[in-house]
Amino acid sequence: MSGRPVPVGIAAVKQREARRKVLVRARMRHGADWGDVLIHNMSSRGLLATADVPCPRGTVIEIRRIHHVIVGRVVWQKGAYFGVRTQDRIDIDGIVAARPPLHKPGHDGDDRRVAARSAASIADREAASRRVSRIVQFAVMIVIVTTAAVLLASEVGGILSRPFDIVGGYLDGSAIRAADEPPR
Repeated sequence: MSGRPVPVGIAAVKQREARRKVLVRARMRHGADWGDVLIHNMSSRGLLATADVPCPRGTVIEIRRIHHVIVGRVVWQKGAYFGVRTQDRIDIDGIVAARPPLHKPGHDGDDRRVAARSAASIADREAASRRVSRIVQFAVMIVIVTTAAVLLASEVGGILSRPFDIVGGYLDGSAIRAADEPPR
């Protein structure tokens, strides 16, 4: 064996997708600002571009070219150059030729956000929402009925307290003694 180190795990390294060299001018929005951008190369899920305004790593950007809209996140930046990982697949031929997109993003069955949703999960969420609303409605009714019962008991107690005081006075004899005393 030679004295050179043998690279480990080269077969396990994921090959990056081929890039297509292009020179395409477009408009780019990052934050509230718009500016010009020049796209140098593209793949189905990313692109290399330059802009006058630096785009730091992690910035979410929107690039527009005629009818095409590309939304992505800057994954690296060096000087005016930056790499973008896009949210949806890019129609490279359509962007270069400036023709309308072949499909709307998210309608090709490749949208990861829609794949997780299904009719069953929507029905499950609807049923769970109904259960929660029934429980909340029941709890509110219990609070209302309990409050009404306490107020009613307080009123009835106040109304009946005077006659009970009179009857109680006659039973212990204090009302009779008060009636026998001369008025002052």
